[in-house]
Amino acid sequence: MKSEITRLIGSPFWILIKSGVIVVATYLGAKLTKYLLDRWSQRRLNQLKDKQKTTAVTTQMEVFRRVGGLFIWFIGIIILVSQFPVVRSLGVGLFASAGVVGLVIGLAAQNTLSNMIAGIVLSFSQPLRLGDAVIMDDDFGYVEEITLMQTFIRTWDNRRIIVPNDVLSNRIVQNWSIKDPKLLAATIIYLDYGADIEKIREWIKEAVTESEYWNGEGEPGVQVMDFTEKTIKVRALAWADDPPSAWNLRCEIREKLIEHFREEGLEFPKFRVEMERPEFETFEENVESGIDSS
Repeated sequence: MKSEITRLIGSPFWILIKSGVIVVATYLGAKLTKYLLDRWSQRRLNQLKDKQKTTAVTTQMEVFRRVGGLFIWFIGIIILVSQFPVVRSLGVGLFASAGVVGLVIGLAAQNTLSNMIAGIVLSFSQPLRLGDAVIMDDDFGYVEEITLMQTFIRTWDNRRIIVPNDVLSNRIVQNWSIKDPKLLAATIIYLDYGADIEKIREWIKEAVTESEYWNGEGEPGVQVMDFTEKTIKVRALAWADDPPSAWNLRCEIREKLIEHFREEGLEFPKFRVEMERPEFETFEENVESGIDSS
């Protein structure tokens, strides 16, 4: 009877059944891990009221879910492979050569491992979080997803910039949302030298205070920055709650000024040239006095 049970357990059919059970158990274990992490994350989010801390927890949980699922599947695959007699018979040899195999795999998957480690480090240090407004290589966008291997940045025109995590951890990235998403909207305006600065200052302040994108903080500022060879350079300053609002506020200020210029019939900046030619002035004097220069 005992030998019959041993033969049955060692049969290919029984190994196939055990393999199926292991796969199902691994799948359910990964789902359970994800469910428990989601519940824990939701409980923490309900206790937090600060938006910055909420974003930080969401970013960490996203990486924890991926790491937890990967770990469960890794253990399940090891158990599944160990069910086959051929693998068990090689157990001693595998353990003896584990160091060499590990070294080879480590060298071959160096970039992959560095990306995974960088993804975990990014989830804790959090220079970037989900939803942050960032500038990467002169492209403005929002952090859409942080995986173990790469980070997805959605640009303002709906493109996706896919950055490997090890590259991201060693690059300088502008983050416009970390700590404080509020942004000072600076609008550069070029005016003609005949423009009435005080009147234009009133127009700018009116445009800012009537805009829905202004957050109401502080007094809108208007400063004459520079005298160029062609125009007067003026800067308008106003606070907005976030980068998109700051962009819309700058566009709205320009539109309002163009309307005022056209309504008032004011001139836009123009290029002036003054030439001094003494010989030409002498010719004009001779013509006026009736002297023929020929």
